[in-house]
Amino acid sequence: MRSAIITIGTELTEGRVADTNTAFMAGALERFGLRVAVALTVPDNDAAISKGLNYVLDREVNLVVIAGGLGPTEDDLTAPAVAKALELETESNPEAAEMIAHAVGGTTEALKPHQAKQGVLPAGSTPISPSGTAPGFIVMHGEIPIICFPGVPWELEAMWEDALAKPRVAAVAAVVAAANAPGRLQLYLYGCGEPAVAEAVKTFLGKEPGGIEISICARYREVLLEAAFQPESVERAEALMAFIRDSLGEYIYSQGEEIVEVIAGELIRRGKTLAVGESCTGGMLGAAITSISGASRFFRGGVTAYDNEVKMAVLRVRRQTLDIVGAVSEAVAQQLALGARESCGADYGIGITGIAGPSGGTEEKPVGLVYICVSSEDGDLVQGFNFPGGRDEVRLGAVTASLHMLFRKLQNDPE
Repeated sequence: MRSAIITIGTELTEGRVADTNTAFMAGALERFGLRVAVALTVPDNDAAISKGLNYVLDREVNLVVIAGGLGPTEDDLTAPAVAKALELETESNPEAAEMIAHAVGGTTEALKPHQAKQGVLPAGSTPISPSGTAPGFIVMHGEIPIICFPGVPWELEAMWEDALAKPRVAAVAAVVAAANAPGRLQLYLYGCGEPAVAEAVKTFLGKEPGGIEISICARYREVLLEAAFQPESVERAEALMAFIRDSLGEYIYSQGEEIVEVIAGELIRRGKTLAVGESCTGGMLGAAITSISGASRFFRGGVTAYDNEVKMAVLRVRRQTLDIVGAVSEAVAQQLALGARESCGADYGIGITGIAGPSGGTEEKPVGLVYICVSSEDGDLVQGFNFPGGRDEVRLGAVTASLHMLFRKLQNDPE
């Protein structure tokens, strides 16, 4: 079964806003077994929207999802553009009007023109209850459901379940039921490289995948391996994963969990706590840790010590160390980790110091040089890295590496 995605917004086509909706919808559709055959992004232009919809309908798809253009402003043109593409009239949808009135806390008679506009849909549409003020809608093109959502990411994600995960429109339910979602097995690895994983997969599967579809994705020194399969191939898929565990087991850290989730679970299981002292990452490590629900069960706190005076005053980095080896050094990373651990009363401390760039590098200490330390009462684990890429890539690489160093130390420390 095949699906298509259209995202709408001039802010997307001009590159002013990152399109996160396509990633969310593509992942969700793939999990249903609805392979994404085409994904388009078009500006806020009724002709572009109509042409985009006609284009994807010509790609022999079973379902279309559209995000964007359902708001109250003049450039929100999705409903009339979809109607035009399908050669339908638009009409004020009473159910949609009630939804809008409920969302704004009024009555349908009291809706202002810009609010009532959001309830004017292609004829025959079924509205989707809004998370904000704009209802989505489902309209049919023959046997193909076309599902339209607002473009605000949190609104789309909140409305997804009503439209697709638990569809109340029979035609959508039929497509989802017929999609035959594949089984999936995952292994996440760190430090071995994408080619090594690809070679191990090739060694096992040879030239005959045998009903298994492999996905290998590299990300900040992590490698995410997924095998998708139909029921008749489950034993072969399980055997493949067992082979990868035997071949590359030292690099595997989970079967589908992100490293921060693995760390959270292990610290909670052990009853241990964590604190961080960050310089070049500017609080990104603390943000990653606190993105986990329940982080307060193990995370004591963190300090972003960018200035050397703050490093010394708050995290007890020694002036002599800064004068002799500089802020970007193993010794300072150790003192940041120890200072965070002691000042927050934590069992583990992480210290990060480096040069994220693009300025500030020297021949001796180039951009991308980062030192990380993980400290506990059982000793320190310290490592230097040279991360490639721009400022964001260096900092994200440092955050990822620090979490994996903590994972390694937890594995080696006595419980």
